[in-house]
Amino acid sequence: MSRFPISPSWRAAMAAGLLAVAVAALGQQGPVVSARAGQRTPMPLPAPVDGAIRLSLDQAIALAIANNQDLNVAVNAAEASKYYLVATEGIFDPVLGAFANRNHQEIPASTILQGASVGIADTYNFGANVTQLAPWGGTFQLGATGGQLSTNSSFYVVNPTYSSGLTASFSQPLLRNFGLAATKWQIWIAKNTRDATYQQFVRSIQNGVNNVEQAYWDLAYAIQNLEVKKESLRIAQELNRITKIKIDVGSLAPIDITQTEFGIAQAEQDIITADGQIGDAQDRLKRQLNFDPASWPAPIVPTDPVQVVATTVKVDEGVQTALSKRPEVVTQAYLTDSDRIRLEYWSNQTLPGVNLVGSWGTVGGTYALLDANGIPVPGQIFGDSLGSVFHQAVNRDFRTWSIGLNITYPILNRYAKGQQGAAKYTWESDKALLTTTQQNVIVEVRAAARAIDTAERQIDAARKGRELAEKNLDAEKKKFDNGMSTTFQVNQVQRDLSAARTTELQALVVYRKAVAQYHTAIADILEWKSIGIEGLPETTPPPMGPMQAPPASSTP
Repeated sequence: MSRFPISPSWRAAMAAGLLAVAVAALGQQGPVVSARAGQRTPMPLPAPVDGAIRLSLDQAIALAIANNQDLNVAVNAAEASKYYLVATEGIFDPVLGAFANRNHQEIPASTILQGASVGIADTYNFGANVTQLAPWGGTFQLGATGGQLSTNSSFYVVNPTYSSGLTASFSQPLLRNFGLAATKWQIWIAKNTRDATYQQFVRSIQNGVNNVEQAYWDLAYAIQNLEVKKESLRIAQELNRITKIKIDVGSLAPIDITQTEFGIAQAEQDIITADGQIGDAQDRLKRQLNFDPASWPAPIVPTDPVQVVATTVKVDEGVQTALSKRPEVVTQAYLTDSDRIRLEYWSNQTLPGVNLVGSWGTVGGTYALLDANGIPVPGQIFGDSLGSVFHQAVNRDFRTWSIGLNITYPILNRYAKGQQGAAKYTWESDKALLTTTQQNVIVEVRAAARAIDTAERQIDAARKGRELAEKNLDAEKKKFDNGMSTTFQVNQVQRDLSAARTTELQALVVYRKAVAQYHTAIADILEWKSIGIEGLPETTPPPMGPMQAPPASSTP
């Protein structure tokens, strides 16, 4: 029996079977993230057990999406974009106006026609109106006015006199500023900006989940790698013990102890390095989980084993999924569509201004019937109060109307033409950027799929390398027992075994991280983790160019 036992402790966390992992994951509905600001419910950390917080990967992800402050940055930006949209929609808010004033005049007479040596007039005017912008560009106004005039002029048959009016007017552009594009273009752009901002929020969740998974497996690797290095130290110490026995019995020279002590020193250095890696990995994961300073000293212990979970990768399907769902692509499609809207608007602004204008109304006023000599007929004075003159206006006793065309055209119109040219080439630029974004996504998805394949093959190679290293150490130990090897050779083979175990562990972790990165690349990581998002605005993305038709909905 070998006196250099190869302890399996470094693989203890990998002993759980794939069936147990699958059963734990099947049928579990993951957490739901609210897309509304302030609606996430913080999740407390599990209570430490023996001074450490034990977390599964699913628990770590749930904690991150409940507590991570990066999501607050993204969701608040998205919430702000909703209010920018509300602000632009205010263009269609009716505008209510009102006025009231009094004018007093005292004018010395310069003619007998003034009717007094000093003409005195008091005028009271008031009115109200409401103005409304129509979606097709016209402006409509409804108004009512009233007034009273008091004077000392002898020529006024009725004193005071009253006036009233009801008016409906409009101005409808027929070329420039005609149509929905002229009135709603900023609303459409604000809506695109809102939807693009929510896509960025979705991507922040996707990246957050991936960041947790990457950090979780880094920590799991660091902890298990420390066990590998401790095992290596135990083997080095066992070699040192046996070497001392051989020196005591005279079968080895005292100088041989130097190699074993050197091996112990190297193993101790490896442990120090591995321990530092654990600290770094702990901090990265705690950052994702938003640990408060009071809880920071408590270490996290990953409970999920570092092992391969079979994954089927269909690259072509993954590429199509990414092109239709990647928030970067959808966001760029929104920005490109906003450029198209700007071009449409500024193209309209290069047209002449031709406005159809008109008004229709009724008026009322104080008046008297006169006989043939110009003398008021007794009892035939009408409109001797505000109520009566408004009654005239409502009954349409006296009507007014007008209609016409107003034509304007800025000479050269360089401002609109310059804006049109800038909008055209900005649109062309962003269409090209949309294409390059899609191309970059294709490259990223294919690279992520290739990384899974590479990691899977590396696992097989690393496993074989570790098995051969174990056999090599056992053989070298037997040769050492029979005096056919040296402490230097045994020490070197032992270090090779430690490196092989680390390499195998790295391959397993790289595989798990590559799988998470692939699902992040194709933008289905939330579905993969059974994570939902509630409160996203209902919308349909604009066309995304020749590479991919838009999906039915932007909701993940």
